[in-house]
Amino acid sequence: MERLLQRDVAVAGVVVLVSFFASRILWDLKLSPLARQRIPGPAIAAVTELWYFWRGVKLDRPMALDKLFKEYGPVVRIGPSRVAFLDIEAIHLMHRLMPFNKADFLAKMTFGGRPNTVSTNDPAIHAKFRRWHAPALRGAHLKKTAVVIIQQMDNLVQRFMEDGEDAAGIDVFHLMKIHTLDILGLAILDTKFDQIRTRQELPLAKNMANWLLDLMIRTALPEVVDKFLRLLPHKGLQEIFAADEAVCQLAGKLYDETPDEPTESENISVLAAGKWYRDPTTGETTTREEVIGDMGIFLIAGTDTTAVSLTYALYQLARLPVIYETLRAELKSAGMDGDSYDIDVLRGLPYFNAFIKEILRIHAPAGELLERVVPNGGTVLAGYSIPEGTTVGASSYASGMREDLFPNAPHVDPERWVKKTATGWSERPNLEKMNAAWHPFNLGVRACVGRPLAEIEQLLTITAVVRNFRIVLHETTTEDSMSPIDIAVIMPKAQKCLLRFIPNPLHD
Repeated sequence: MERLLQRDVAVAGVVVLVSFFASRILWDLKLSPLARQRIPGPAIAAVTELWYFWRGVKLDRPMALDKLFKEYGPVVRIGPSRVAFLDIEAIHLMHRLMPFNKADFLAKMTFGGRPNTVSTNDPAIHAKFRRWHAPALRGAHLKKTAVVIIQQMDNLVQRFMEDGEDAAGIDVFHLMKIHTLDILGLAILDTKFDQIRTRQELPLAKNMANWLLDLMIRTALPEVVDKFLRLLPHKGLQEIFAADEAVCQLAGKLYDETPDEPTESENISVLAAGKWYRDPTTGETTTREEVIGDMGIFLIAGTDTTAVSLTYALYQLARLPVIYETLRAELKSAGMDGDSYDIDVLRGLPYFNAFIKEILRIHAPAGELLERVVPNGGTVLAGYSIPEGTTVGASSYASGMREDLFPNAPHVDPERWVKKTATGWSERPNLEKMNAAWHPFNLGVRACVGRPLAEIEQLLTITAVVRNFRIVLHETTTEDSMSPIDIAVIMPKAQKCLLRFIPNPLHD
């Protein structure tokens, strides 16, 4: 009798579990408010997060999402409560309105657990951070920062002069990380890392790479698994998990070394602007913890992303000699064929800037889904009624691959944006839809605050290389090795890019 009772209890338990899962599947598949919208997508995505999780494990989520859009259309359901959009109007709506809070991935992008410009959902905190960034990243101060950065270009050219012709090639992907970190040291922290010139690399670059791995672990794995991994006495894992504190310690040290009051220096770093910030109305200041946390995100957001875009720019110039020669001709016609740099002149070169635009369209570093959460009451996006609490997102990578807007989308073609004239190049008319689909720096008030600095880095670095060197592909640098993978930032699959740099001065 007891055995029969145990069997009946077990059977009842199985029935309850099966019923629960069956009802849950039925709810997600047919009955939930989102399910009733009949949004297309992989069948498995309607009842489980498996598609989303697996594409993260495969390191190809943005690329896989692009394929889904091509198969199902501009709105795709990729999870029981997760929808991705390619529709331009919907993308602009979700990123320009503050009620769409940031989803879990972005909310976890903190240093020391402190909120920052990227992670915070608090409009007041976000506005405060943007106000104290402004002095260092706008107008006259940014031009003064550019003068400091130009010195770094001389170091880079000298490094290529010394190593560029080596048959082994230069790993540009690694070198651009060091280069951009040197620039951020000058512009963000008012600190001279000087790694390119001295060849002495700081542990900071490795710590930031480890921090990105830590972020992937924290966001991709269940919390219980994350906590378990942190307890394991594994040296490699512990190095990854220690990266957050290491970056915070460096930022804290530099904060403490920054004067408490404004100095006579013409160049104001973002760190100094944060420490000296006083709200003009309320007198509110920033805390040490706020500035440290935000410096961490500036370093992460500004190093790998810009390094990736510069790596792909140099790679494509090695592949596409016509574009390389056209850039040189435009620089020469603008009087930029010597050793001087003029940011205003470089910004005004149509073909040059169209080339950079193409690189960021095709090789958007931050091409992962930048997700938001639908606010209370729900909303309508691309004709679908999306219930509150649904995670919605868009990928700048997928937007850049739209064949209806960018025919032969994977091909670098600056002439999508500009046309040849009798006197040079000029912007093509009717680019509104193309421009609306181009959002590598995100959109709205939460767009990348460091964009002006990143644009200066790209203009100066490409100018320095193009007018001094001919770029040659190493035999190991192939279309396959440079195909994209996504590790928080979209980067080459080989995680390296070997190129050779042959002296070819434009002024000769």
